[in-house]
Amino acid sequence: MTVKDEYLISFMAALIIVLAAAIIFVIIYHRKRYKKLANSIEEMIAAAIDGSFEQKKFDETKLSSIENSMWRFLNDSSLSSSNLADQKKKIQTLISDISHQTVTPIANITLYSELLEEQALQLGSSYEDGMKEEITAIREQADKLDFLIQSLVKLSRLENGIITVNAKKDNIQKVLSAVDNQMKAKAKHKQIELMVTKTQEQAVFDAKWTEEAIMNIVDNAIKYTPVCGKVSISVEPYQIFLRIDIKDNGIGIAEEEQGRIFTRFYRSTEVSDKAGVGVGLYLAREVINAQNGYIKVKSKIGEGSTFSVFLLR
Repeated sequence: MTVKDEYLISFMAALIIVLAAAIIFVIIYHRKRYKKLANSIEEMIAAAIDGSFEQKKFDETKLSSIENSMWRFLNDSSLSSSNLADQKKKIQTLISDISHQTVTPIANITLYSELLEEQALQLGSSYEDGMKEEITAIREQADKLDFLIQSLVKLSRLENGIITVNAKKDNIQKVLSAVDNQMKAKAKHKQIELMVTKTQEQAVFDAKWTEEAIMNIVDNAIKYTPVCGKVSISVEPYQIFLRIDIKDNGIGIAEEEQGRIFTRFYRSTEVSDKAGVGVGLYLAREVINAQNGYIKVKSKIGEGSTFSVFLLR
């Protein structure tokens, strides 16, 4: 091996060492840079998650393009979340104000109608018949207005997350018994037989809201079932769901309308002469959906309807 060859080998070895050192340096440099970038982004995300993200904590001029994009995204998200929280708070205040401001006027209308009814009775038969009909109409409209406002308040609170559904595993019988107690007087008034099955089955549900949902369905069943009809509530357990059937032998629902009856304020032309505002079934569906359940309806004109409420077990 000549001196020239030895020199060439030494040069190549030195070059390889220098290149290796440069590569190692570049790898270490980029690793540190990426680690710093990852730590910076992680810090931003952590601040956004715990709600402490603030624009002043991060200097945009010192950030890389990736960090800058992440900063802008989280900053916009933080502002959006803050705006949503403010809007929700304003909605909650508005709903509370509406509920509070309408309670007294409606209560006064009901009270005055009762006083008028008493005066009509004292005036005797010459005034009683005509006044009684008008007074009854006033009271019915006051009750309808009260129901509408209370339903809208409940819907708004539920839809805006102001009221949360707290579902837990429990015996469904307590809900069915409560519905039975609440609706038996209305059923008796129409001479409708209300039959509620006794059960020990359990499901995952919010007792208060589930009672509200089922009561709305039962109320509709009684309303659209003729005098001396039947309304029944039964329970059928499945592996995943518990099914609650509310069955009546009322007027039934046309197939083309069955997909629309859960729409807010929907009223079929076939029942326009019946009292109602079209929010009961909508509220029932929202409540059950909020508990990861669902409602199905099976009906035929002239043969009645069956509403099936499915709750997780």
